[in-house]
Amino acid sequence: MTWLDLYNFLHTKANNIKELDSDNWGKTVVVHNAETGEEVSCDVWSITDNNNKPRLVLAINEESLHN
Repeated sequence: MTWLDLYNFLHTKANNIKELDSDNWGKTVVVHNAETGEEVSCDVWSITDNNNKPRLVLAINEESLHN
């Protein structure tokens, strides 16, 4: 998935009055591990790669997976 794919999905959901689910917009974003079923909240970070180019990433705290 690209960031544009994610944006288009969210934009479509936010602008479809027939499927507007206002409860979802206030919830914490989580990453779901399909293999283990574990879920952990995440943040969006802008980091710089080795070529000094910024990129967006979803970041999780690995420690929170095992607590």
